[in-house]
Amino acid sequence: MADRQDNLAVRVLAPALTGGRFDAVALREGERAWTYRELADKVARLGGAIGGLGVAPGERVAILMRDTLEAAAAILGVIHAGAVAVPLSELARPDDLRDYLDHAQAVMAIVDGELEPALDQVRGELPRLRERVVLGPRAAGERDFGAMTRTASPAMAVAVEPDAECLLLYSAGFGDELRGVRHSHHSVAAAHASFATFLGMGAGDKIFAVARLSAAYGLGAGLVFPLLAGTESLLLPEQPSSKALVAALERFRPDFFLSTPSIYGQLARDVAAAQAASPLATVRGALAGGEGMPDKLIPRIKAVLGVDVVVGFGLTEVMQIAIAGPATDDERAGSCGTPLPAVEARVVDDDGRAVGTDEIGTLQLRSPSMCLGYWSDGEGDRGAIGSDGWLTTRDRFLVDARGVYHHCGRADDLFKVGGKWVSPAEVERALTAHEAVWEAAVIGADDEDGLIKPLAFVVVNVGHTPGAPLEAELREFVKQTLAPYKYPRWFEFIDVLPRGPGGKLLRYKLRPARRRRRAETGAG
Repeated sequence: MADRQDNLAVRVLAPALTGGRFDAVALREGERAWTYRELADKVARLGGAIGGLGVAPGERVAILMRDTLEAAAAILGVIHAGAVAVPLSELARPDDLRDYLDHAQAVMAIVDGELEPALDQVRGELPRLRERVVLGPRAAGERDFGAMTRTASPAMAVAVEPDAECLLLYSAGFGDELRGVRHSHHSVAAAHASFATFLGMGAGDKIFAVARLSAAYGLGAGLVFPLLAGTESLLLPEQPSSKALVAALERFRPDFFLSTPSIYGQLARDVAAAQAASPLATVRGALAGGEGMPDKLIPRIKAVLGVDVVVGFGLTEVMQIAIAGPATDDERAGSCGTPLPAVEARVVDDDGRAVGTDEIGTLQLRSPSMCLGYWSDGEGDRGAIGSDGWLTTRDRFLVDARGVYHHCGRADDLFKVGGKWVSPAEVERALTAHEAVWEAAVIGADDEDGLIKPLAFVVVNVGHTPGAPLEAELREFVKQTLAPYKYPRWFEFIDVLPRGPGGKLLRYKLRPARRRRRAETGAG
C-alpha cells in the first residue's frame, strides 16, 4: 500500500526532524547554510509547486544545475512530488542534453539561469518538455525557482510504493549506448544503511564529498546519505580546483572527505608544490571512489596529505560503494577491499561458475540497494540483473587467498594477446610507475595482420619529452615489470585523456590516430 513515509524525500529528512535537530545545519554552500527545518520547508513548497504545474507521479523531471543548495532542494522536491528526478551534469553539451532529455522523456526541466542557453539551443527538438523552471531567470515570464520555494504552499509528500521509481541516473559506463539506471525510494535508502555503517558517520558529523550530484557517487555521498545520517554536508558549486578545495576544507573542517583519486592526486601535487600544510590532516575518514586508484599515488597521498585513504569500488546500479578497503602500497595492484555490509559479491567465469582463488572472472553483485533496472530504447528492462537479483557487471576481478577483491579492468576493455588476457588497468599502472608518465590509458589495437596488441596513450610528465627515445624506454620498462606479452607495441602521446564529468576514464573514446605498423614478432 502506498505510504507517504516511503517517499525518499520524507525518509531523508525524518531522522533529523523526529530527532529534534530542526535547527541543525543540513547543507552548507560557501557562506550559505540551510537547516533541516529550512530544507524541509523548501522541499515541501517545491513539491507542491511541481504537482501544481501538472507533473504527475512517475513523470520525469530533469535537473540541470550546479551543486548548490537549490539543486539539492530541486532533486528532493521532485521526489517529494512523486515524480522521478533526472539529475544531469552541468558540463553536458546541447546535443547531450537533447539526447538525455529525449531519452528520459522528461516533461519538465529545472535549470540554472547560466546553464539555460544550452537548453535553449535544443528546446525546439523536445516536444515532451512541457515546463521549464529557472533559478535566476533571464527573461520575463519564465517560471522562477526562487519564487516557488518562497511563496508556494507547502504540500504533503505524495504517497508512493517503496519500489516506485524516484531517480533516473545516466552513467558513462555503457560506452556509446544511452542507458538510464532506475532507482526506487527503497533502493536508495537501503544503500545508505550499509554505506553509513561502513564509513561510521552519524548525527553531528560533517561530510565533504567532492563528486557531482548528477552522479550516483556524489548524490549518495554528498546529499542523500548525509541527510539520512543527520549530518552536515558541504556542497561545492564550482569545479574543484585545488585552491577552492583547500579554502573549503580549511573553513569547513570536515570529519569525512570523499572524492576521486584524481582529486586526491591534484591536491597532493599542489600542496607539495606550495609546501603547505595538509588541508586533510584533521579528517577522521577519507574515501576515494569513482575511478581506479593508481598504486604510486597511495604513498604520495599518505606522505603529503597525511591521510590513510580507503579505496572503494562502486556502481550506479547499487547506488553506492559496494567493495572497499584501506589503500596500501604493499598489496597486489588493484586492491579494492571486501564487500560492504549487506552487499554480496562473487567472481564467476563466462558460464556463471565461481572461479578459483587468484583467477580473473566477472564480478557479480547482489544488494538491497540494487536498482530496478534500466531505461533503454524508451522502455524499462532488467538488463544484466538476473531473476535471482544478481547483477552481472562489466568488471573483471580476482579474489586473493585473504578474500580481498582486486579490480582487473572492465570486461569489455580486456583483450587477449596470443590467447592470454591482458588487463589495460595493469599495463596502465606499470606505465604510470615510470617518472616520465603522468597518466596512461591502454586499449587493444589491430596490427597489420589483424592481431590485437596493446596500444598506449600517454600524457607525459613535466620535464620529459615525448618521442621515439621515450617510447623505447617505456617499452623496455614495462617488459621488465610485466609478462613480456603485455608490453605496449605502440605509443601515442596526447595532452589529456578523455574523462567523464565525474573523472572516470572513458577508454572507449580512445581511437588510434595513425595506421598501426606490423608489431614486433616473437613477443606473443
